[in-house]
Amino acid sequence: MFTSKKPSANIPAALFASYIQKDGIKLSAEDKLELIEKTQLFELALDARHFDVIEAIVTDNFIYDHALAYREGKKAHTEFWQANQAVLLDGIRHQPVNIIVYGEADETATSVSYLNVLKFADTSELVASDNPLLIAHGIQVMNFRKENEWKLARLTIDQMAVSQVFPIDDATRHYFAAKASERNQIRQPLF
Repeated sequence: MFTSKKPSANIPAALFASYIQKDGIKLSAEDKLELIEKTQLFELALDARHFDVIEAIVTDNFIYDHALAYREGKKAHTEFWQANQAVLLDGIRHQPVNIIVYGEADETATSVSYLNVLKFADTSELVASDNPLLIAHGIQVMNFRKENEWKLARLTIDQMAVSQVFPIDDATRHYFAAKASERNQIRQPLF
């Protein structure tokens, strides 16, 4: 049976509430620019393999929650990417888009964006193509805490749609598409 109902994006309700109820802390323009910059810097540093830059902008107890892996601590996050960079970074770029930042009631801040993952170069792991390909798209939620400057405390990638271009099976594709809160009930992380 055909239905016109489409699943909605699992975007934190606090984002929309911040515009209606004004419950969160008021972020200055300077704060917002810093948070947007760090949202983009994280992905640029990841693609360029500048793990030292990522470690400089995350908290010591940083949590990375992705269908790929769940890691606690900045060193565990760095080790994960260093060990898997040939598969997960070669020929790939990460682009956060539609970035919105807002203050939370607990004096933290959150950045919400869509994350586009693009294949831009041929690698042994991905099919050959003359054009860049969108290989995945998800919702990225970054929670920041003020420690003299804004530091990234938690990164959650949610509801990631993965293209057939990326060589994973359908069960894994379904796992990636799940909400982060449902992932542990479905299956363990890939790495």
